[in-house]
Amino acid sequence: MDKKIVSLLLIACLLMPLFQVRSVAASSHSAVSGVISLPGNDTAPSGGVKVKLTIGTDNNTPENKNDDKLVTTEIIIPKGQKSIAYSVQVPKSQNAKAKYYVYYTVEKGYAPFGWYSKEKTTAIKENRTLIDVNGGDVSGVNIELLPGRTISGKIIHGNPSTKPMNDLKFVVTAVQEGPKANSTDDDIIISKEIILKANSSNAPYELVVPINDVNKGYKVYYTYENQGYKETGYFHKNGTSRNGEKVTLIDVANTAENIDLTTLPFTNITGRVYLPNNEKAPKNGIEITITAYNNNVKSSASDDFSFSKTVTIPANSNSADYALTVPVTSTSYIVSYKIVTKNTEYINEGYYNKNGTERDIKNATPVKTSNTNINAVDLELIGKKAGQKPTPVPKSGVDIPKKYDLNEDGYVNIFDLIELAKVIAERYEKEGFNINPDEFKNRKLDMKDLETLWKVFNPFTANHFKIRWFNNHNWFDFDFDDFDCEKFMKEWRKRF
Repeated sequence: MDKKIVSLLLIACLLMPLFQVRSVAASSHSAVSGVISLPGNDTAPSGGVKVKLTIGTDNNTPENKNDDKLVTTEIIIPKGQKSIAYSVQVPKSQNAKAKYYVYYTVEKGYAPFGWYSKEKTTAIKENRTLIDVNGGDVSGVNIELLPGRTISGKIIHGNPSTKPMNDLKFVVTAVQEGPKANSTDDDIIISKEIILKANSSNAPYELVVPINDVNKGYKVYYTYENQGYKETGYFHKNGTSRNGEKVTLIDVANTAENIDLTTLPFTNITGRVYLPNNEKAPKNGIEITITAYNNNVKSSASDDFSFSKTVTIPANSNSADYALTVPVTSTSYIVSYKIVTKNTEYINEGYYNKNGTERDIKNATPVKTSNTNINAVDLELIGKKAGQKPTPVPKSGVDIPKKYDLNEDGYVNIFDLIELAKVIAERYEKEGFNINPDEFKNRKLDMKDLETLWKVFNPFTANHFKIRWFNNHNWFDFDFDDFDCEKFMKEWRKRF
């Protein structure tokens, strides 16, 4: 056979797999095409109109995001043009029954989003039309951008006596609610983050929304959330409402201006955090978080909240000012500091007391708020060696070695045991609970050891000190005399 013919056959054989691969790749995608147009007689302004188009499917497994198929592309309607044709290659799904949605987002004063529907573009997810990409190319997926209408107004600080000394972040939402109470698929929801700047009494906002349905309107409200605290206010013609059922709906077919929302009152707790004895911060400074904690009205922690701010005492400085903007409440705040910087010469946490910073929260002075600022809530960092009380001398007259005062508070008591327990527990969490035989060689726990541990808690079992920790632990209420210690120790040893 001619060498040229043999060479041609060889090349053909080598190229055949490549053509097969391309065929498979092409069949793994379908083209989705159509026209994106502007509403009415609009034409694109200078710079055009940028539309972000998304075509995707959840593969009929909405609970599993890992198998979603999604393609997003940016399409620009050029200046002076009313529309533009598009075509997008979309990967098919391994699930033959999966259907795809077509969704867009846009700016330039149009409604910010919409879904493809064979009837007409819709802002309601439930009304969208799904397409069959697995069946092959899909044409005629035409989208006319939804016209937008503006709802505008102000977020007004609810305390006219005082301006916030920190930025406050609110979210303003307009929602046209559908009939389904347990679903948002039939709602239109537009939200925007609004910052009420420090030293300001209000912040303007503007929402661009789709035209609402006939005989419907938008519920407009704000939310504010921070470290467990949450408040909501709804627009009502007679003033901001705290009841989601007491609202004035906004029909954007008419002018929707001055839709103002007034917050609950906030005030400021101010002071300084400083080093003792006029000491100076090291070269990198000392970073400290100041927190105002409020346990609110419930006995449980379900409604507790706090506000925090981190400040730095600069190098070679003695102090730093702070200001916390907090809601005015009927309940008081506990103000504390926590050192962020590692390995300083100061106790890591302390609580405000009008007579000097305290280590224990039970000695804190509650801070009551009002519509005026609360000033001079100062916190002095507690030195690790400062203010220590002498270790108590037992009645026997035998001194307790200082080494047992693990937390260096001048006393040897249950809190030293807790400090040690924390270290041991942390070790178990890292290394596991298996006992090293060498570590416990010739050393066994017996019933007397367990009884010794129990005796440490004797001052608390009757709850003489009314400490919340013990109020919530019924297992301290049983009678030790009726407890079968020997049986318990046998069962405990079996675990090892």
